[in-house]
This record gives sequence, structure tokens and C-alpha cells, in this order.
Amino acid sequence: MATTDAPDAAGSDATPTQASLWRLRYMVGDLEHYTEWTSDFPTIENYYDQYRRGDYAHDVVIERRAVVEG
Repeated sequence: MATTDAPDAAGSDATPTQASLWRLRYMVGDLEHYTEWTSDFPTIENYYDQYRRGDYAHDVVIERRAVVEG
């Protein structure tokens, strides 16, 4: 099971009106690759498990898109 950043101490996201978006970042040789941003976390988690166990990719990481308002 993949782990991600936990919500803040209050238990809510910084932008509750926007759905969380996730993508997978991984390396193949010296090249960095990314999946598309998606709100379907179970799909990204499944890719994470597959890529992490495979022989062709390394440094597999799940990333979460953050919105910074200023």
C-alpha cells in the first residue's frame, strides 16, 4: 500500500472544494517519466505497486498536486 502526505492537523485539505489530483513519477534509466494527473487514486496506487515491483523502473513516487494561493 502506498503512503501519501497526510492532511493538516485539523483533518481537512487546504482546498476542500477542489478534488485531489495524483500522478506517478518514475525513472527508466536516466529519464524521468510521469503519468497524467488524475483524481482516481486507486489507479495510481496500482501503477505504483506494479512499477515498484517491476525490473524496468526505479525511484517510483506518488505525487499529489497542491494549489498555492497567495
